[in-house]
This record gives sequence, C-alpha cells and structure tokens, in this order.
Amino acid sequence: SLILSLLACAVRLGLARAGAACPRVCKCSSADTVHCASAGLRTLPAELVASAVSVRLSDNMLRVLTPSTFRNLTALRSLWLDRNQLTFLYPGTFSALGQLRANPRLTFLHANTFRGLSGLIRLDLSRCNLFEIHPLVFAPLLSLRALDLASNNLRYIPQAFRGLASLARLSLERNHIEAIGRASLKSLPALLARLSLERNHIEAIGRASLKSLPALYDLNLRKNGIGTVQHAAFTALNRLGVLHLGHNRIADLPNQLFEGLSQLTTMHLEANRLSSINCSFNSLPNLRTLYLNNNRIASISRSCSSSTPQLKFLLLAHNPWNCDCKMGWFPSWRATYRGAVEGLQCAGPG
Repeated sequence: SLILSLLACAVRLGLARAGAACPRVCKCSSADTVHCASAGLRTLPAELVASAVSVRLSDNMLRVLTPSTFRNLTALRSLWLDRNQLTFLYPGTFSALGQLRANPRLTFLHANTFRGLSGLIRLDLSRCNLFEIHPLVFAPLLSLRALDLASNNLRYIPQAFRGLASLARLSLERNHIEAIGRASLKSLPALLARLSLERNHIEAIGRASLKSLPALYDLNLRKNGIGTVQHAAFTALNRLGVLHLGHNRIADLPNQLFEGLSQLTTMHLEANRLSSINCSFNSLPNLRTLYLNNNRIASISRSCSSSTPQLKFLLLAHNPWNCDCKMGWFPSWRATYRGAVEGLQCAGPG
C-alpha cells in the first residue's frame, strides 16, 4: 500500500541519515548515540553531529581538550573520556554542554574544569591518579548526586564538596586516606546518604569525626586497619541504617558505642579481633542482621540475648567458641529464636 511504502521509505531515509552522520572510525547505534572507543583518536572526529546525545570516546589518545572541542555538541547528555592520555583541560572545556548528565573519568582538574555543567548528575573520577583536588573544582555542579573518586592517590579527604547540596553518594574508597579529623567531613553536604571510605589507611575513628553527617544512611569503613573506635563515635548518625566495619583490627567495643543508632538494621563486624561481646548492641532496637564471623569470640553473655529484639540473622562462624557453663543458656535461646543463627561450632568443652 502507499502508506506502507512511505513508511518503508522513511525508515530507509532515517538509516541513511544515521549512517551519514556516523564518523568513519566509530559505530552508531542510532543517529544520536556514537561509540568511538578504541579508535586511535587524537582529536574528535569532525563528523560528529550537533544532535549527538551520547558519545563514548574511551580508550583513545586524546591529550588536550579546549572549549572549542565540544562547542557544537550542545545536546550531549552522556560523555565517556576514560582511559585516554589527557594532560590538560582548558578552563571552560565543558561550558557548552549544559545538558550533560553523566561525564565519567577525567584526569586533570583545573579549578574551572566543570564550568557550565550545572545539570551534571553523575561524575566518575575513579582511577585518575589524582593527588589533590582544588577546593572550587566542583562548585558549578549544583545538580550532582553521585561522585566517584575511588582508586586515586588522595591522602586526605578533600575540602571540595561545599555547595554540592544535591550530593547523595560519595565514594572515596581505595585511596591513601590516613585519618578522619574533626574538620575532615565538614564540607560534605548535609543530605549525603552514602559514604564509602573502604580500603584506605584509617586507623582510628574519633568521637567528633562523623558529627557533620546527619542524613547518612550507609557508611562503609571496611578494610582500613581501624584499631580504635572512641566512645560515642557514631552517636550523631541517627539515620544510619547500614554500618560496615568488617576486616579491620577492632579488638574492643566500648559500652554505648552505638548509642543513638536507633535506625540501624545491618552491622558488619566480621574479620576483626573481637574476643568478647559486652552488650554493645543494647541501643540498637531495629538491628536485623549482625555479622560477627571470623573474630576471636569465645562466649556471649546471656544478658545480650534480649538487647536486639528485631534480630533476624546472626553469623557467628569461625570463632573459637567455648561451649562451657557461660554458654549454657544459648541452646534454649536458639531453640526459641525466630531468626537464623549460623556458624556456631564449639572449639572448647561441650
């Protein structure tokens, strides 16, 4: 029919236009999505059309970007520049990209690198060999919600997050951060919900270190070498739901350490050096999941059994449990307990 013929013609015309718009060294899944990864590019392809919405330039040989590089790509919403050889970004390089929402992994950060990107939502700067970050570099990113700074060479927490009122997720894992000082987190936005400091070199958590994060829900401090956690270190985190302290060197949990964490549901304390549990969980009425495996715990006091009424899963494996009179209460408690207890095997009498 005439209608079908016209439709077929329109489809062919659309494909022809998409093919014409696609740079020779790239692949285009549609007229506005361009894949130029691993193409040996030293400069941007001249054939990139202004209507491009997504451009992947990963794994090329781009070295320098200037304000004219992306001047015509005003519709761009996603841009990938990871694994290039970027040594310099001129100030205002991205100023024409007002629609950009995701812009992963850049290398050099000038103070005005992100000028004009007030609509950017996600920024991935992981594995960029960053040693320090200018305090004003993120200032234009008023809509930023997620920032990944993992796997860099940062030795302290940057003071570059002030003004990022929308930031909800921040990853600083796999850096070389050595401490969380009293002022380390003061520049973080009040609405931050998830913070990861996993795999750094933090050895202690002080009483005032975490006071400026009232909305934090998920805190990850795994694999740091933490040996000291001061009394009331987490008290200010009254919205915290998940706490990761596993794979550290914690040998003792001070009384009332977790006081104020009434919303906490999941606690990771696996692979530490705990030898006893002194009912530190008394102030956790909503705790549902507790990991205590791979420690040095020999017994638990009976008085602790009623301190976590909502507990549904308790992992106790790989501890030297001494099943003597001190643990005589445990079998009857376990028989009536409605949750799951896994991994308790006697290493001593019984």
